[in-house]
Amino acid sequence: MYRHRRLLAGLVVGFLVVVVAAAAFRLSPLWPGPSVPPGATRLALATEPAHLVPAFGCATAELAPGRIAVAGGALVLVAQPSGTPLDVVWPSGWAAWTADGRAVLVTRDGALVGRQGDLIQGFAGGVGVDDAFHVCDLGS
Repeated sequence: MYRHRRLLAGLVVGFLVVVVAAAAFRLSPLWPGPSVPPGATRLALATEPAHLVPAFGCATAELAPGRIAVAGGALVLVAQPSGTPLDVVWPSGWAAWTADGRAVLVTRDGALVGRQGDLIQGFAGGVGVDDAFHVCDLGS
């Protein structure tokens, strides 16, 4: 009976180690974002610095609706309907590039956020000490 309990305890601990490691790999903003696809050109994108532990909180503000655009080799977000550029800092690992003549914004895991001309909205975050809106990374 004692041997079975030790085996079961060992299996539970092993399972928990695997789950925690997978969660850390998925959530940690330390890992790099997606690579630029062949034929695409990287765009400059303001992002948070890489860090080991993800932020587990998010300000309650919402990013103003904006259209994805390109200005001077950088991906920018243009407020709608005013047309003024928004100062946005994206989560660590997010990337932007131009492919087939259109800008593309993707998350750290390569999920498409939007393409040039798309209206994006609904991102949570808040204004930092640099007066830029810092978008929260909620496990994209």
